[in-house]
This record gives sequence, C-alpha cells and structure tokens, in this order.
Amino acid sequence: MQLTNQIFLELIYALGIGVLIGLERSTLIVAEDSDTIQVENADQQSGLRTFSLFSLTGYCGALLSDMYPFVAPLVLVSLALLIIVEYNRSGDLGLGITTEVAAIATCGLGMLCHTHMQVAGVLGLVVTALLSAKRFTHNMVARMRRVEVTDTLKFMAIILIILPLMPNRTLDPYGAFNPYKVTFLVILISGIGYVGYFLTRILGARRGLGLTGLIGGLTSSTAVTVAMAAQAKANDTLKWICAFSTVGANATMFMRVLVVVAILNRALAVVLVWSIGMMGAVALIASIILWFVAAKSADRSKASNEVPLKNPFSLGPAVKFAGFFVLILVVARLAKIYLGDQGVYLASAASGLADVDAITLSLTEQSKEGSVALNVAAIGITIAVVANSIVKSLIAIYSGGWRFGRIVTLVLMLATGAGLAVSLLV
Repeated sequence: MQLTNQIFLELIYALGIGVLIGLERSTLIVAEDSDTIQVENADQQSGLRTFSLFSLTGYCGALLSDMYPFVAPLVLVSLALLIIVEYNRSGDLGLGITTEVAAIATCGLGMLCHTHMQVAGVLGLVVTALLSAKRFTHNMVARMRRVEVTDTLKFMAIILIILPLMPNRTLDPYGAFNPYKVTFLVILISGIGYVGYFLTRILGARRGLGLTGLIGGLTSSTAVTVAMAAQAKANDTLKWICAFSTVGANATMFMRVLVVVAILNRALAVVLVWSIGMMGAVALIASIILWFVAAKSADRSKASNEVPLKNPFSLGPAVKFAGFFVLILVVARLAKIYLGDQGVYLASAASGLADVDAITLSLTEQSKEGSVALNVAAIGITIAVVANSIVKSLIAIYSGGWRFGRIVTLVLMLATGAGLAVSLLV
C-alpha cells in the first residue's frame, strides 16, 4: 500500500512538471506595436499535452529501469532521435531549438521524479522560469555593451581566482594587514559599484542608486559611502541621490547594530536603543527628505534618464580606500599597544575608526558575561559608531568633493550628535 502511494505521488509530480512546462510553451505572448500584432512565444506543435506525455514517458522509463536498466537511456535516445527527425521535417532550421531541448529536459525530469521527486519539482520550476524569461534575456543581451561583459569577467576572476589565493592571516607585526580581508573589502566596494551600475541602467539613476545604498547598508555602509562618493564626483547632478544612498546605508547600519546586539544581549539592546535608535531615526528622516530633494533635482535636470555610465567595474576607488582602511587599522592597533588598556572608551574610539562590527560584538559578549557594565558597553558602542561616522564624513568630503561631502557630513553629525545627547541624558 505504501509503495502504491509513493508511485502515485511520483506520478503526480511527473504530470505536474509536464503540465507546467507545456503551459509555458503553449502560452501566447502578444506584442502590440502600433497597428501590428506579433505573436512572440507560442509553440504550435508541442504544447500542454505533448509535454505532459514527455514527462510521463520519462517516468515510465525510470519505473521500467528498476527491472531493465537499459530502458531509461533507450527512452532518452529514442526521444532525441524523434525530435531531430521532426525538427528536420518541419523545415524551420533557421529557428532556435529551445522547445526541442525543453522536451528532452522534461523527459529527464520525469525520470528524476522516480528517485528525487522534490528535486525534480524544483528543477521543473527553474526550467519554466528560464523558458518564460525569453523577452527579458533577449532585451538584456541586446542592450549589453562589450565593456560590461569584459568587466563582469574581470570581477568574477578576482572573486573566483585571486581571492582564494590570498593568505588569510596578518602579515605585519601589528596584526593589521590581512591580505584576504583587504582583498575582500576591495571586492565588496567594487561589487556595490557594480550592482549600482546595472540597477542604474535598469531602474534609472534615482531608483537604482537608492536601492544600491539600502542593500549595501546591510553589509558595509562604509563601502557604500566610497562607491557613492565616486559616483557623485563623476557626475555632480547625482549628488543628491548619492547622498540619499549614503545616508540610507548609514540608517540601515544603525539599525543593523541594534539588531545584532538584540540577538546577542537583549538587556544591552534596551540601553542602546536610546542612542543608536535616535541616530537611526534622524538618519531615516534625513534620507526621506533627501529622496524628495533628489526627485525634484532629477525632474529639473532629467538626470535620471541621461546619466553617462562608463564602466560597471572600477578598482581604483576601492584600492585607494583599502589602503586607507589598512592605515586606520595600524593607527588603531598602535593606540592600543602604546596607550594600553586605559578603558573601553579609548578602545571603542580606536576600533570604530576602521570597523563598528568587531567592537560591537566584543562589548556585547563582555557585557553578557558581566565583565563590562551595561552602560559602559552601551557608551563604548556609541563612541565606536560616532568615530566610524566621522571617518565616513571625511571619506565623503575627500572622495566625493565638498558639495557632496557637506550633505553627508551634516546629516551624520546631526544623527550622531542627537544620539550622544540622548545617551548622556538617559
């Protein structure tokens, strides 16, 4: 009885995959161009019934292979030969063979249902999604520039070849220079610029760069600051949307710190919510204002539709920031070595110059163990966030120019000042 139920369930999966792919292949996509109606994606010979039969044939072949192992490959070869003969008879040799390949894949998925039906179901959805993405992929390939392809290859080469070869250990006596981490930081900054490039092409400058900042803030608000500063310096008309992206990334960073602390130590999060929460609230309000200012600026200059995009992958700004980052790390390490452990606040300020996450995790764990008081840990994390904001303000001024940098600096100083004031009062 259990075996019968299993076979019935596998049969349902196989039939469902055939119906799903068959529906996609037989669906008409009508494009109306003026008075002309064009049918772009409809297979008049192979549709819902045919693909259902392909999948069921594959499943039956897999069932028979339990007793006769040669049946499954024989079924696939026979189907392939049948498709080749039909393709030659149709006379449409100039057309693609997407439907024919989909037919063989459907038969294979039907076979897979006998052993791994859940995997076959997921692959069936993937195949259907790929088949239905015809118009999107054709438009994307038609719009791609040569430099976008070559820069993508360069980016992937750094990620897949160069990064794994970097030693993941510090090479200097101060424990500041880790080639793997520095290379990863370069990839992160370049990656944010890379994503921002394509989002800008697809969504326009205002929405593309804005979304880049919000997403990038989940990983590194400093990297977003560097990338957006480079964009603003290259095109002054983008300074408002780049400022929104930078401030939005920092608002996300403030909230990220609170979430991480809340997960590890809820009591400390209750104390921190006043200072870091106020910073996040001010940055969020400022980012909303900047969004509307950017919208008005785009309407006046039409920058959202006329942004001159150059290369999607640029190493220059990322390498410069990586060198600056290593310098800050060395200064922080020297401060700890020669000034000694004179208090959590000094360590927080030194660490915050380069990174907020490390000192946040350290103080959260120490306060949870009781070695550091909750209020001391809260003030230490707040100081680290303020120090980090000062560094990002300097980066914005130096890399993005005064017109962009003063906007970011004003907002970050207002946010951190409000957070410090609330922290001292509470």
